Order: sequence, then structure tokens, then C-alpha cells
Amino acid sequence: MSSDTASAETALERTLTETLDVFGGLTAEELDAPSACEGWTVHTTLAHLTLSVAGFAGLLPLTPYDQDLEFEDAVDAHTREVAARPTAELLEIIRSSLPAVLATFAGLTDEVAAMPVNMGTAGSYPLGTIADAIVFDHTCHTRWDVLAPRGPIQRTLPDLDGGRLTAATRWLIGGIPQMTTDRFRELLTDPLTLVLTGPGATAVRLHAHADAVDHPVEVTGTDDQARATVRTSAADFILWGTGREPRHGRVEISGDTAYATTVLDAMRVY
Repeated sequence: MSSDTASAETALERTLTETLDVFGGLTAEELDAPSACEGWTVHTTLAHLTLSVAGFAGLLPLTPYDQDLEFEDAVDAHTREVAARPTAELLEIIRSSLPAVLATFAGLTDEVAAMPVNMGTAGSYPLGTIADAIVFDHTCHTRWDVLAPRGPIQRTLPDLDGGRLTAATRWLIGGIPQMTTDRFRELLTDPLTLVLTGPGATAVRLHAHADAVDHPVEVTGTDDQARATVRTSAADFILWGTGREPRHGRVEISGDTAYATTVLDAMRVY
């Protein structure tokens, strides 16, 4: 098991434990409230999070990624189907799935971790990175779609630790070549470097049209191998990179500011 896989497993356990803690303490009224995910209640969001782990435990079928259906549409349809189940059942499915999910990723050899997982129109990803995907998904939806200030639930959680931020941003960065907009890739004509600061700090250099991603890279000041360098905290990168919050006021740009601004205006990773 690689060090990345080991750290992802630790982050995964913390993430799923947090999901159970937050959703397990909600009232029926809170569960019926609209989340920050358009068209989803808090309960619907829980159904979506249940899908991401129950498939690995064999308790629910994995989302069928029909190549003729957009990834987000396929996920939405499957989520709404599972949302017909009671909250208590969904929580029990996650709780029962936890040991199997942790064991799955803890037991991956490097060869198995590299096996591709088809996610339909969202692309294909190594199996080992799916642990990061689960951390990313649960963290985003729980902390930024369910909890205030974006979501309806008033509850304060401890700041995210570096391990979970590292896993979440690693998934987001890995998705840039396949899960960003066509317009973003068209506008990315020259290398652009992202420097993430604070807990989960790292740096990544995006090559033209996102055909390749160097991660991690060492950057001091402005990256002389990129047309522009963008600095932002790891947590802020998740927020604006997924389109949850505006980028403005959350980034510092050096180099060709106009170029970076134009490119980032078209960026959204899902």
C-alpha cells in the first residue's frame, strides 16, 4: 500500500465518521430543508453520500454510468431513487459499509490501485483515487452544502485537518483534465500553476489544454515555467474550483493576470 493510499484511508475514516455524526443528529425538519445543492433536500444529499460508499460494500448498486447520460444527470437520477429510503436506513447503510470501505482501500496493492474505474462522461480514474473522491464528496456536501453559511443547518465543526484537505484537493486536481469545461481547456493555451496554501498545501502546474498535470511541483514565488501563478488556500480552492463560491477575494495572481483571470473564469471541476 502506497503512502498516499494509507493517508487517504485515514482521511476517509474521519470523513465518514463526520458524515454519520452530522446527519445522525438532525431532526426531521432539518432533513426536509433544502440544501445548497439545487433541487436536493438535506435528506437527498444524505442519499447521494450513501451511494458513494454502499456500492463498495455491496449494499447498493454503484451508479450506472451510462455513456449517453451526463455524469451529473446519472448521479442525480440514482440519488433520487435512493432518497426514497428512510434516513435511519441510509445512516445504517453508511455505518455498515464503513468497515468494508476502509478494508477495500487499505488492502489495495499498487497494481490494483492503478486499475481504471469508469465514471462515464466524467472520465476514468485509478481505483486507488476513489478514496480521495469519497473524502471530497462527503466533505463538500456536508460542510458546504448542508451546514451554514451555505446550507440550512446551524452547526459548528472543527476546522478541516490537512489530511482531509490533501485528499479532497488531490481528487479535484486529478479531475482537471477530464472533469472541467471544454471552454476552460480551450482557453488554457499556456501553463498555469496553482499554489495551494495552509493545511493541505501543495502546488500543481497545468499544461496547455490540461493535456498534462504536474503534481506536486516545487514553487517559490512565481513559477517561471508557467504564464501565471495562482495562490489560494486549499479550502478556498475547493469552494471556487467547484463553483460553490466566487473566486474573487480568495486568490492572488502573479505573472499574466489577465490570462489567468480569463482561464479561471471558465474553470469548474465537478
